Amino acid sequence: MIDRVLELARSAIAQGKAGVAALMLWRDEILAFDHNQAVDTGDLTAHAEMVVLRQASSRLSQMSDAEKAEITLYVTLEPCLMCLSAISFAGIKRVVYSALNRDGKPEIWISDGITTEEINETLVRGPLELVPGVKREEGQAILDMMGKKA
Repeated sequence: MIDRVLELARSAIAQGKAGVAALMLWRDEILAFDHNQAVDTGDLTAHAEMVVLRQASSRLSQMSDAEKAEITLYVTLEPCLMCLSAISFAGIKRVVYSALNRDGKPEIWISDGITTEEINETLVRGPLELVPGVKREEGQAILDMMGKKA
């Protein structure tokens, strides 16, 4: 599935859009997939993860906690604090992502060097299973392509 997300990100860049994409998979069913729409819409919360969560919200509301725990969210870029929190509140327990931040260190979203991993450990609904760096070089190349378009 990470290949499909990476391809969606490449396609978005080719169309002049943000090259961050997400896909939500439950068992063998794709519940939602899309790319970051923050720039397109002016909605600063429209990160790829948030767009996918919104698309799948009615379906998620009908699922049990056990069913939600079977969902995997695939993303081209390490989730930010906002997205990580929303993923947790949605009941999703597993996130697979490709690229880390540009210098290859854990993503820093809050001052004083708090990392994604540290934030994950403090989530009220328990830590998520984070699977970082899957096809990381491809994810990094997509971020580099996106930077050249800006």
